[in-house]
Amino acid sequence: MTKKVITWVDRQGRYRVTSPAYEDPTRPPGETEAECIERVWTKIVAVKAYGIAADHPHFIVEDTDQRLRVDACCGNYFRYTGRADHAGLRDARGGAWEMDTDGRPKVNMQKARVIQMDKIRLSRDPELVALDIPFMRAVEAADVAEQQRIAALKQVLRDIPQTFKLGSFKTPATLRAAWPAELPRTA
Repeated sequence: MTKKVITWVDRQGRYRVTSPAYEDPTRPPGETEAECIERVWTKIVAVKAYGIAADHPHFIVEDTDQRLRVDACCGNYFRYTGRADHAGLRDARGGAWEMDTDGRPKVNMQKARVIQMDKIRLSRDPELVALDIPFMRAVEAADVAEQQRIAALKQVLRDIPQTFKLGSFKTPATLRAAWPAELPRTA
């Protein structure tokens, strides 16, 4: 049996996927796949955790098709924003995933470019901080040449958001691979 999943977008704009518990021992005997999916959707609505009504748009998608599309979207790489909150949780509201017309995810490339630049900035910021001590040592030693070298390197790092253009990357995979040579890859 090919298993199916339920997909929808919640009221906060987050793409959601629910896999019915087909192997659940409490599943009523003789329940069809369609009945199982309907029971799960009814429970999602009844719980009111997502603030959606029974007629909220949702799709029934083949699990294997869903997984293929998630792979094409680079997994969860663009699903969430580039930054985590104070508890380390990522927020999908600012993510680049959207629901396609067939219920599977797609990547909004404009949002994905913002997320990728946020990840680049997160990698760049510690590199800038790491140059502060060598710069101060060069100042203390009155080493003007070293000061100029470090200042130039810091300027290159500061300029990355303006000089490293992401607009030419048209697919999630090519965008994910895009990374400035001046930075170590951390994301």
